[in-house]
Amino acid sequence: MRHALIFGFLLVGTLGGCFAEDVPLAACDGLPMVEVSIGGMEFSFLLDTAATSTLNLGSFPYGDSQKIPVTSWNGTYSTRGQKVTISDFVIGEHHLQNLRLSAVDLSAIGRACGHTIHGILGIDLLRRLGAVVDLKAHVVRLPVDLEIAQSHLEELDKRLALCAQAFNSGEEQVLLDCLDPRIVLFTAVGDFYGREAFMEYLRRERSTQRALPQLVITLRAHHLLGEDVWAEVELRIKLDQQMLRIRGTVLCGKSGAVWRIVQLNSSAPSADELAFSGH
Repeated sequence: MRHALIFGFLLVGTLGGCFAEDVPLAACDGLPMVEVSIGGMEFSFLLDTAATSTLNLGSFPYGDSQKIPVTSWNGTYSTRGQKVTISDFVIGEHHLQNLRLSAVDLSAIGRACGHTIHGILGIDLLRRLGAVVDLKAHVVRLPVDLEIAQSHLEELDKRLALCAQAFNSGEEQVLLDCLDPRIVLFTAVGDFYGREAFMEYLRRERSTQRALPQLVITLRAHHLLGEDVWAEVELRIKLDQQMLRIRGTVLCGKSGAVWRIVQLNSSAPSADELAFSGH
């Protein structure tokens, strides 16, 4: 089992396929709230599936002044406001260009929930994004553009190939850079917190090796979480005459342009997961 842990940080190099991107929800006095980016700046939007998407006039004080129809759960009414053009509306990895949104005074909502509200993300944009709201998991789940997903995977594959080469050649300084400084490793023999503790564990286990194990990885599930990748995997490791099958999960994060391993979790194989080979 220990050899599976030693090689565990290489397993995400096999990622592929389709993703779901999860954008975390915050709360404003119990109401769901999500962070969006407009013009490179961060804004807090309430999420309301019974309303149309609207901007707060105080946050977007420009545009064409006119009467604005506002629709919510209790009907539609008219108020003074402006029509505002948003060139690039970003939530998670998704971009919506050239939106024409109404801006009205939403300050009362912000006062009621105790947080500055810059707008409402309503049913119209949620439908356009293909979003699924998961209140139990506190996320908005978005389908990820396949080109974006493929780009992430190609970057991750190249990075982990470099990390694998560093591990095989004993280049510890290169390997250190593959690990997040606050990496967490959960194993059946103990938990390790931080990059140095992880490296010491790898050095200790490596000193006991007689031959390199043979590893096969089967991907069971994977998700893109913003610019993080989470994967559930099954590892098959041949150690001399023994074949181990171990299940685990790994989380990799992107810091700037560099992918690093943030968390690795693997369990001990149960009795029925042990097999022996005569080869």
